[in-house]
Amino acid sequence: MSKLNSCLPVLAATVLAAVALALPAAYASASSLPDYPFVHVSGSTSRIELPDIATLDFEMVAVDGDPAAARAALEARVGEVRDLMQQLGIDAEDMAVREARQTVRKEQQSPAGGPMYELRCDVHINVRNVANWQKLAGGLFGKPNLDSFSAAFDLSTMDKVNDEMVTEAILDARRRAEVMAAAAGRRLGPVTAVTPEVLARLGTAMGLEREEFRTPRRPSNAGAGGMDREQLMMLHTLKLRQSVDVIFRLENAMPARTRAPKHN
Repeated sequence: MSKLNSCLPVLAATVLAAVALALPAAYASASSLPDYPFVHVSGSTSRIELPDIATLDFEMVAVDGDPAAARAALEARVGEVRDLMQQLGIDAEDMAVREARQTVRKEQQSPAGGPMYELRCDVHINVRNVANWQKLAGGLFGKPNLDSFSAAFDLSTMDKVNDEMVTEAILDARRRAEVMAAAAGRRLGPVTAVTPEVLARLGTAMGLEREEFRTPRRPSNAGAGGMDREQLMMLHTLKLRQSVDVIFRLENAMPARTRAPKHN
């Protein structure tokens, strides 16, 4: 055993040396830049699209000295929302209701002198056809017990649009690269690397990232509170922007242009 222990360092060194020799030479001479003539450019494209799908989120809030009465009020509102959805042809499965949360309002007492109970639940509705948006949002806005509305808009074909925009951005990068290559007297070669940036989605009406178009939650029980009805019912266009970074190989010098002979 002692002889084996004394041989272990030698064996480990031998194995490491063998692995190092087996590695390609590129690992030993790795560089942050390609080892051939290249041009690095960025390309971009943008679009403005009308959304065809959306989501509507809001809270249901009920306050009562009897928690059972508060829960009954929430259940009645849920039934009204489902009825409106059915009238608009929206599938009941497109509505999700989170379990109600019950708290006690310490600063408020019931007429009988007991505690006041507050029940809240979150409601999420997928709107698969924005033609129903104004009737749905307008039908719910201002109803008792409904609060903190927020909306988000999207495209059902977003993956297809994203693919098209990546292609457009790469073509824009190629155009830029061809100008640079020609100015340098070289011929543009093939793409050797391309990296797309994350698709930026901006609301043209709000000037914010689409995910940030959210109405701040307010701890109230005054219906929709001070939220602007027109803002909720408006369909916000989507401004999409896609960028890419591309590396092109530069080939040999471009052939010199031959001048046409002058005619005397």
